[in-house]
Amino acid sequence: MIIKFEIGVDILSLPYQMHLSSKGGGWISVIIGGILIQLIILMCWLLLRRFPSSSIYQILTRITGSWMGKILTLAYIMYYLLMGTSVLVSAYDVINRWMLQKTPRWAILALILFSSIYLVRENLRTIARVLVLISFLIVPMMLLISYGIKQANLLYLLPLTEAGWPHIIIGSKETLLAMFGFEFILVVFPMVEGKSKGKLKSLLLANGVVVLLYGFTILTCTSVFSPQQLDLMPEPVIYLLRSIPLGTMDRVDFIFLPIWLISIFGSISGYYAASYGLGYLFKQKNHKQAVPFVVFVSCIIACIPQKREDFELVGTIANNSAYFFLIALPLLLLILSYIFNKKEEPGT
Repeated sequence: MIIKFEIGVDILSLPYQMHLSSKGGGWISVIIGGILIQLIILMCWLLLRRFPSSSIYQILTRITGSWMGKILTLAYIMYYLLMGTSVLVSAYDVINRWMLQKTPRWAILALILFSSIYLVRENLRTIARVLVLISFLIVPMMLLISYGIKQANLLYLLPLTEAGWPHIIIGSKETLLAMFGFEFILVVFPMVEGKSKGKLKSLLLANGVVVLLYGFTILTCTSVFSPQQLDLMPEPVIYLLRSIPLGTMDRVDFIFLPIWLISIFGSISGYYAASYGLGYLFKQKNHKQAVPFVVFVSCIIACIPQKREDFELVGTIANNSAYFFLIALPLLLLILSYIFNKKEEPGT
């Protein structure tokens, strides 16, 4: 599930973002960013380990009290909703520009959201089974990308540190933004069977796999296209696929994009987490009743942007808020839990 949630819309544009900041050293930025993500996961795990049967919503109440806990719970719900909407908006932008230029926005959003409602209303085990099945589609995605190696020119990567180490390190921020998706564990950690250390190993391994896949994608695109070409390619992966001769297929990207389109299901992590939070906030038996409301609000927000700059603004707001909800606040909660000796007693 974590692999599926982390590999999403940004795989198409990440090579371009890495080129702007790190030049030929983009794959180095990915490794640095991957290490930072591992540290963030470890920090979240340290917090969740102290409350093994509680999600982030229960932890907020336990540490900060009833009223502040409700305020922060509502803030987390809004964050998860915004993250899901950000994926939806970005996906629509790509689909509209590359596949369905004349299809109304409401039709594309409706198809995605109806399928999201159908899946998000199910329990976690059912969602996991569906995502495991569609995760196998990552294999043909990477095989299509790897076909570009035949056109690679490794000289395009040199010099590796052309941008300078400060820019390469700063470029790792783009990797952080692209790999958000692991925040799902803050909600579902207590629902997953297994020992705490076993869960951590699975999380770190899943994130490591995504780092390798992203690093390979960036290395391939950077070695196929010259720096001058990459300056003009917001989605280098699609341009790479369009340049591949594959038998009688003139547009290989039309094979890749429908497969990639299923990555939209990564947005359900935000919808599920937001619905679960609303169910907890209003003391519902489960999250199912909150799902239509969450998806409806997401659809309204997704219909507001009119220009591509507006689409990018939604993503920027979501990504910037992630620094607070995934790094600053969990770290603060972890520190407070030690200062006030707050942790879940056995049997509670």
